[in-house]
This record gives sequence, C-alpha cells and structure tokens, in this order.
Amino acid sequence: MYEDLTALADRLRQGFTLRFPFLVPGKRDGIFAYLLTLVLMGVALFVRLAIAPISAGVQYVTFFPSVTLAAIFGGYKSGLLATAIGLVLATYIFTPPYYSISIEVLRLSFWSNMVFLLDGIIVSFSIEAMHRYRLQLKKKFDESRKSEAQVMELNEELKRQIARREQVDKDLAEQEEFFRLIAENVEDFIAVLDMKGRRIYNSPSYARLFGDVESLKGTDSFAEIHPDDRERVKQIFNNALQRGIGQRTEYRFLLPHGGISYMESSSGVIKNSQGKPQRVVVVSHEVTERKMAEQKIKEFAFYDPLTQLPNRRLLDDRLEQAIAACKRSGRYGAVLFLDLDNFKPLNDKYGHKAGDLFLMEVARRLAHCVREVDTVARFGGDEFVVILSELTGDESESTKEARIVAEKIRATLAEPYWLTPSPKGTAKMITHQNVGASIGVTLFHNDAIPENILKWADRAMYRAKELGRNQICFHDS
Repeated sequence: MYEDLTALADRLRQGFTLRFPFLVPGKRDGIFAYLLTLVLMGVALFVRLAIAPISAGVQYVTFFPSVTLAAIFGGYKSGLLATAIGLVLATYIFTPPYYSISIEVLRLSFWSNMVFLLDGIIVSFSIEAMHRYRLQLKKKFDESRKSEAQVMELNEELKRQIARREQVDKDLAEQEEFFRLIAENVEDFIAVLDMKGRRIYNSPSYARLFGDVESLKGTDSFAEIHPDDRERVKQIFNNALQRGIGQRTEYRFLLPHGGISYMESSSGVIKNSQGKPQRVVVVSHEVTERKMAEQKIKEFAFYDPLTQLPNRRLLDDRLEQAIAACKRSGRYGAVLFLDLDNFKPLNDKYGHKAGDLFLMEVARRLAHCVREVDTVARFGGDEFVVILSELTGDESESTKEARIVAEKIRATLAEPYWLTPSPKGTAKMITHQNVGASIGVTLFHNDAIPENILKWADRAMYRAKELGRNQICFHDS
C-alpha cells in the first residue's frame, strides 16, 4: 500500500515538475523556495480579487491552498512565510477600513487571523512532518531495495561460484579418472607418500611385488629398501621435501620371497596452496635386467670371461693401487708372473674343452693361495699374474714372504687334476708330469713403475723356464 502511494506521489511531483519546472525549486528551504512562496501568494491574491469584492470577506479562501502548496514544495519555513504574508494581506486589504493598518483593524481581524495563523502553522509543520516521515520511509525502502539488490547480486555471484566449483569438481573428477587409468595400466610403480614416507596410494602394478595392494596403506615405504641403501634413499627423500624438488635415484629393493630387485625412482613434490610440501609422488621402474647387463659389460671389460679373474686392464689398475698403498705404508709389494708349462701339448692332446676346464681349475687354485687383499689376474693365454700387497717394510723379509707364496702356488698347481670335458664323458687325470708352472717374481716399492714391474717379472719367468721349467726365479734389482 505504501509503495503504491509513494509511487503515486512521485508521479504527481514529477508531472508537476515537468509541466512547471520554473515553479519548482531545486531543493526545499532555499531561496527559490521563498520566491515560489511569493509567487503562490501573489497568485492567491489575484484569484481572491478576481472572484469577489474586497468587502465580501472569505479573504483566506485562496490563501490557505497557497500556504499548503508553499509548505509542500518549499518546506515548513516557506509555509510559515506564506502564512505571515496571508495575515498581512488579509489584515491590510480585506479588513475595514480597507488598505490600512490600525489598532481597530488588528482588533477586528484578531480572531480570524489567529485561526489562519494556527491553521498555517499546523499545516506547515504537519506537511513537514509527513515529508520527513516520507523521506525516512523512502530511505528505509531504498536501503531495503539496495539490500535486496545486494542479496540478489550475492546470490548470483554464489550461483556463479557454485557453477565454477561444480565445473572444477567435474574437471578434477575427469583428471582423476584420467590419471587413475594411466596409473592402473602402466608397468611402472606409482606411489603417493606422506611427509614421513608412509604409503597413501600404490598403483595396481605393486601387486606384482606384494600381492595385496590395499594392505600397503599406511606402511613404511623404506622398510623394503636394502639396508645398505636405506639411509641414502631417506636422505634423498628429505632433501626433496626441503627443496621442493624431486630427485632420481637407484637402489636395491627387497622382495617378499627374499630376492633383490634393482629399482630406479623419480620423485615429485605436491605442494599446498601456501607452496609447502604436502605429498610426494614416486614413480619407479625395475632396472634389474639393465643392471645385470651393465654387470656383464663390466665383467667383459675388466674380467676374463673364462676364469672370471681380472683381465689385463683391471690388473693395471690394481697394480697402480698396490704401488700407491706401498707409498702410504712404506711396505713392499711383489708381482708373480706365472706361465703354465706344456699347456699347448695338453690342450692339443685332450682338446680345447679340457684345456678350458684346466685353466678354470688353475684360476680357482691360485685364488685360494693368496689373501683377499691380493690380486690374481689372467694375463693372457696360459699366463697369470699375482699381485701381493702390503708385505713388510724390510726387503729381505718381503722376499721370503713372496717366495713362500710362490712355493705354495707351485705346489698347489702340481697336484693332480681331474677334468670332465663333457657331461657324458669320463674324468681324466692330469698330473704335474704333464703340466707345471714357471714363476718369475719381482719386488716393488714406492718408486716403482707398473710397466717396469711387469717387465721384470716377465724376464724372471723366462729365466725360470730356461732353468728347466716348473721353477721360481726372482728378478735381480
């Protein structure tokens, strides 16, 4: 109801303003409001004079509407001004004797003027009160409409945010499904770990290692890492959390059945909205076959494929290490150069298979004659080299120790050999009467050169052959 009346009043005011803009003040209680009051009272006076003679009375019949209009458009001050003007005009013009101001005139017009004055005051303040009340209601109504508009705007924004959130959730669900399909169909092992390395998620590929993937949740991911690699992997994990950057590493993984698998893992750090690490994603794949291939390549590069002893390349490295050890300790070392006597006739007589078995047995016996710090290498063909490290600091004592080892080797190699060239064949015995070993020995100290050491030992070995084979000769320094 109030909204309808307010709308009607606004339309009337706007219509009057559009039709008579020069009569409507820009704001209430201003200079233009007072000018409007004068105009209204002038119009009222003109109308009164036009409709009746001066002596007809009813002097207030046109003044009172002007007071009302002045109060409406100019405020209570304009209404009071119009009332005062009406009193003056009514007293001066319409009260006998006309057009004069005297005590008699004031006495005659007192009560009528008092009634008009009170009416003017009441009307002016009533209209002002109604106007102010209307403004308050309009303010509240505007605030209500503004609040309603804000609520509607907030609702629209909320709807937009809900729509965006639903779209984000939908996109996230699609991404999760996409990555789930990837995780469930790749051969690699994908794991999500918490800040302490406990498992949160493991891809189905882990079933190949553990069987039941669900049982892995909450377990320690470091428990299955080989003890020798565990601390290193933990350190890499902690570094990734501190730096926020994942790393790649290799380690040995203990399988449930007791075997060992070589793994290569790459990690990535998941951060929260503040940029702090929250999760770690680890993608691993098995590299056991690659490791085995690398080991075979290493063996081919540094080990003799038949006897599994170090070859000449690794022998040179071991000899340099032995010389460096002598420099640090001040002790002597020794090199024993062995050549098997009459190996070629034995190989021709019994065949290459028997010859290979014989060389393998010789390598095994040589390895049992020395310490773990010493080196036994196949120099080539039927030649072997033994490096004795860390003997003594005295040359004569070191010579005695080297001779003891050489005699032990010669005696061990002289024992009978039982060889079976083929699985279906019969074992054949080969004694020292058929095969022996000529051994050349040289000592070296901290100023030795590897090439010279081998050359001296080789010369001593040939001198042993010249003395009748199966002999031990030392190089004369």
